[in-house]
Amino acid sequence: MQKTKVRQPSTVVAPPADEAARGTGRVAAVRDLLFRAGLILLAVLWIYSPTYHGDWLWDDDTILTANPVVQSASLEGLVSLWVGPTGADYFPLSYTALWAQWPFFGTNSTGYHAVTILLHASGALLLWRLLVVMRIPGAWLAGVLFAIHPVCVESVAWVSEIKNTISLPLFLLAAIFFARHDDAVWGDGGDGESGDRRNGTVDLVLAVVFFALAMLAKTSVVMFPVVLLIHAWWKRGGVTTRDVVAAAPFFLVSLVLGLVTIYYQHGRAIGEEKMPVADLFSVVGFLSRTATAGMAILFYLREVVWPFDLLPIYPQWKVNPPQILQFLPWPILVAAGCWLWSRRGTASAPTAARHALFGLGFFLLMIFPILGFITISYMRITWVADHFNYVALIGIIVPLCAAAAAWFASARQPLQIGALGFTCVLLAGLAGWSFRYAHVFANEESLWTHTLESNPDAWQAHNRLGARKAGRGDLEGALHHFTNSTRLRPDLGETHNNLGSTYMALGRTDEALEEFAVTTELLPKVLPVQMNRGHALVTAGRNEQAEKWFRDLTDRDRFPNQFEPWCQLGIVQISRGDRTAGITSLRRAVELAPGAEEPRQLLDAALRSEAEALAVAGRFGEAEAIYRELLKRSKDDVMLLTNLGVVLYKLERNDAAIAAFRRVLAINPGAKEAADSLAVALGKATPVVPPLETQEPLPSTLAPSIEGR
Repeated sequence: MQKTKVRQPSTVVAPPADEAARGTGRVAAVRDLLFRAGLILLAVLWIYSPTYHGDWLWDDDTILTANPVVQSASLEGLVSLWVGPTGADYFPLSYTALWAQWPFFGTNSTGYHAVTILLHASGALLLWRLLVVMRIPGAWLAGVLFAIHPVCVESVAWVSEIKNTISLPLFLLAAIFFARHDDAVWGDGGDGESGDRRNGTVDLVLAVVFFALAMLAKTSVVMFPVVLLIHAWWKRGGVTTRDVVAAAPFFLVSLVLGLVTIYYQHGRAIGEEKMPVADLFSVVGFLSRTATAGMAILFYLREVVWPFDLLPIYPQWKVNPPQILQFLPWPILVAAGCWLWSRRGTASAPTAARHALFGLGFFLLMIFPILGFITISYMRITWVADHFNYVALIGIIVPLCAAAAAWFASARQPLQIGALGFTCVLLAGLAGWSFRYAHVFANEESLWTHTLESNPDAWQAHNRLGARKAGRGDLEGALHHFTNSTRLRPDLGETHNNLGSTYMALGRTDEALEEFAVTTELLPKVLPVQMNRGHALVTAGRNEQAEKWFRDLTDRDRFPNQFEPWCQLGIVQISRGDRTAGITSLRRAVELAPGAEEPRQLLDAALRSEAEALAVAGRFGEAEAIYRELLKRSKDDVMLLTNLGVVLYKLERNDAAIAAFRRVLAINPGAKEAADSLAVALGKATPVVPPLETQEPLPSTLAPSIEGR
């Protein structure tokens, strides 16, 4: 009997206990990482849910919804954003981001809001990563606190401030790669010999690239090169030649793009507009700006640790000239800085004061460009704004979170449990407050109403709310707000222009003319407001004054190469009975803007009227010439062909007249006038003068505009 061989089960070799433990630990670490990242993302998505379908706000029109270059979706438009932008600032990467979104979202704001919200979440996650790379405790807590901080709401809920939400992640990537470079070059021992030089070089190049991209999105991070030197002091106790060399390319990028920004601010954003503060290089101006800067620093510090009562526009302090008490922040700041410096410790034995100095230095450098020493266009509205604090607040929350984490690690368990509970309540409260504030940015009505409740003298809020009400037909409501904006800023042409336009819409022409007279003095180089005054003169029946006004606008020292004043001049001249001069002016408008529809339509209408008048006067040859000119552009126009046939008939050119009438009937067999005229020309009816079809008269003027910006 043959024996059956029993197969033994295969043996599974278990991995070593330490290797299994490491694998389990890695899985747990990944799970913990994803859980923490998910919490940040979910918190951001919930906080900003009121803005998912939010309206367009403030200058979203100039940035996107009324920006034909951004909406072009063409390569030519993209190139224009980089090499020939027409906007008030040079932020080509931010505009490119909007240009790329337009084909997908168009005028639907939801997509743009989703993008900027996700960018903000990315910034919070990258901040967490940067602090991990720098081995700073409390990294995740700092990322969460930044993600939910109420000061960030303005930057995230307002589409135009995608400049901030794009710039920050790029800036943080630059910081991450530089921190890696610094570790590679200096090593753990700080002797510069134990690092990986090759990887350090790659990281440095990537850091420079990401910094340049961050600057091209928004130059608010312009002081990053100085931060790098402070980082060297914080980490090693001093700044070496090697540190300066590593920071040199960052300084170059900062210098070039910083100067470009200043050029655009002064050449376009500010222009000839007067700022509510004296020039920096005057004694009063220097003192005023110094006082403003000190108060702004304390303001930004306060709103980081007490982020309540936030506003889109804060009251503007009167500092021209400054009061003695307005300089008080400076001795406070200097005293605090000296106290921290005296307790800074050493690089090998750092103290909390040393970390605080690094964080405070970062904070001060990030807000320095907008403290008032450098004139920016926003100064005409207020001295401070939440979106200026978007990056800077990192310098305050990171040391606070690091100190809290260090204390927590050394605290006893009962205290730790209490601290965890307090932290959860604090974070939930901040998130809830941010969620509540996000509702304010759902639409302009709520935005400006909220502003005026706390800052009734915010002229820009009155201006925007007035435009909002005018847009929906509430002219009396608009009048109230425009009156207030003009009262608060009588030195601004736009407030007078908006008030004048509202008076025009209400039929109060004389009052409109008074406002437009002030507007044209304040904004002599802004064509639309100059045109509004002429429109008002026409509406008031002052055609002689209107003709003189539009003629002055076409003067070589005013707007000789703009077609709009030539169009209006032609309309007024024709309305005053000088059709020949009017046609000459309209021809000039067409020459200046051959591709524009409006001047061509006005000219054609004027030529039709002129041809009809010539025909009625018996000047048939001249009328024929005009009709043939018009038919070159509208070869199948039934009215023109019929009138040409009538003129040819009167010139006793029957064959040509018959051909014209037959062509009309070929286009429109039901054209009764052409059929009757053809019968006359063929001798089949009693020869009477065929009627000329008439053209509607030219408009007397174009509607004035309301620019609520």
